[in-house]
Amino acid sequence: MNQALMIKVGANIKDNKGLSPIFNDDTYEYIPSLLEPDFNTSKHHNHRHYSNMLCQNKNLQDMHMSSFVNEGTGHVDPEFYTFTYGETRKPYINLLKKLRDGDLLVFLITLQKYLLKQDNFILTGNPQLFVFGFFTIQDWQKNLCEFDGDLSNFNLNNFEKTCNEHIIYSSKHIKTPDNKKLFLIQGQKNNSVLFKHPLKISQEEKILNKYVKNWGIEQVNKSLQAHWCKNFETVKSELFKHGQENRWVEWAIP
Repeated sequence: MNQALMIKVGANIKDNKGLSPIFNDDTYEYIPSLLEPDFNTSKHHNHRHYSNMLCQNKNLQDMHMSSFVNEGTGHVDPEFYTFTYGETRKPYINLLKKLRDGDLLVFLITLQKYLLKQDNFILTGNPQLFVFGFFTIQDWQKNLCEFDGDLSNFNLNNFEKTCNEHIIYSSKHIKTPDNKKLFLIQGQKNNSVLFKHPLKISQEEKILNKYVKNWGIEQVNKSLQAHWCKNFETVKSELFKHGQENRWVEWAIP
């Protein structure tokens, strides 16, 4: 029986002192989370600082992500060009290991509403939870892999080499410490989606009862920002429907 796992990613108030914005046209900006300090081998990783990462939303032309979050080294993970995701936190790795062919990995993001008015951005709403994309798992034995320590020591033939930052910067700026693990996932491209208009599933940051019931949402535990969705066919149907003619195909890695 298939299942869907929801994990919250992206910028957060605690670490970034700001959130990804959403606008009155229901488009948004995906601002990634900070790179974990233990993995950052170069303090001069400047091209990945938020002040050098251009926003891609049409409302934010020529603006940088540091307009919404504090300065820091951004880490674009998941990425939605080759649909890869790298996880380094042990409790989350244990969850991801349970995924099998046909399962969905669903990504939540906290977005905050802004009103665009006369070239100014006005904060107009409280944070809300949205589904902004998902991966479909296929050939899990090849596309779900766990690595110990430095990634440059491993054969990565099954993975795209051009997009996931753990891979492309493994010999430069990002190195997995010897005492940590990295779990890489590669979604099936044709059935994995980044939404142009995300799906709101909460009132403020509490998931709406209709989704809890219809999707069979169960929080893993209070310490993890992760949920299992037991009503798989309903989740799959609604997410694929929401993704019809709603793919952010223009998105590129900032």
